[in-house]
Amino acid sequence: MSTPRVLSTVLYACLLATAPQVWAAATPSADGELIPAGEAEATAAMVTGIRAMVQKGFDENGHAFRDAHRKAHGCVQSTFTVLGQLPPALAQGLFATPRSYNAVVRFSNGSGQSQDDHTGDARGMAVKVMGVGGQKLLSDEQSASTQDFLMMNSPVFFIRDADDYVVFQKAMSTNGFTAAGWLATHLFHETAILLAIQGRKVVNPLASQYWSTTPSKLGPQQMKFSAKPCAGSTFNTTSDTKDRLGDNLTSQLATGGACFDFMVQTRVKPSTMPIEDPTIEWKEKDSPFIPVAKIQISAQVPEQGEACEIRSFTPWHSIAEHRPLGGISRVRKDVYVEISKMRHQLNGQPRIEP
Repeated sequence: MSTPRVLSTVLYACLLATAPQVWAAATPSADGELIPAGEAEATAAMVTGIRAMVQKGFDENGHAFRDAHRKAHGCVQSTFTVLGQLPPALAQGLFATPRSYNAVVRFSNGSGQSQDDHTGDARGMAVKVMGVGGQKLLSDEQSASTQDFLMMNSPVFFIRDADDYVVFQKAMSTNGFTAAGWLATHLFHETAILLAIQGRKVVNPLASQYWSTTPSKLGPQQMKFSAKPCAGSTFNTTSDTKDRLGDNLTSQLATGGACFDFMVQTRVKPSTMPIEDPTIEWKEKDSPFIPVAKIQISAQVPEQGEACEIRSFTPWHSIAEHRPLGGISRVRKDVYVEISKMRHQLNGQPRIEP
């Protein structure tokens, strides 16, 4: 790439990071959403770019992989139990009635590459709760009976909105110069978050806390959610191979189970708890995470290979009471659905919610 093009990419990233945002709506919605002008175009660009990347991988390998969270450490069967006697403000949607649901949890890396587990990376925990009644948000899956909760091992994300996502994607997929330019121009916030995520050492996916990073509805309120290992849990950490996360997950579940507290954090200070910027942490001193459910994982052999790969997760597998909020979630709605459809079609796999 020529020097002028590198400089123009870096300059554009600088301007994007500092220029005032133009908003499509003058005032935020009741949930605090404020959609910026050009978001639809940026989202379409994201879909086009990721489709091209998935197609390229299929052409080279004969298999279409996920564009992110490619390496699964395992999918496990679990029980998602809503706690009783929750305060009315928290007893909303799925949490309104105490009961147990069957659920599947997929533990994964964050990268679009199936890389060595020693490599710094985000770690994901995607929970699919089954048997959930009510109309769902996706137009072609309104009668589905699943509610998904997607989380990673960081309380904040490193991309602010759709426009930033497009610039980041182009920078990372072009060459080392443009990637370094993005990192340099976002050094003191987004890059710092990214480096912190990559610096977290995880040896067993059962031993980490996970956060939604992006907000959702909690009935008439807004929330973020998190899954934290239950107090007193012990973890198998004996493997140190390139696949140590899957190894230690399998070893632990061969002889015993695991447990997570599923918690929600309500938005009590809109001035410091933005809906449209997931790079800003909602401080627990203002609003602590409160347990609303428990995830129990019994002894078992985790699903690997196609049995785990064929599953699709999106925050938009959801009832209206837990609708995802904010620009990153709106981007994910289109990206996740389009790429899931493409991946399953290329691989000749059925795409059906359980």
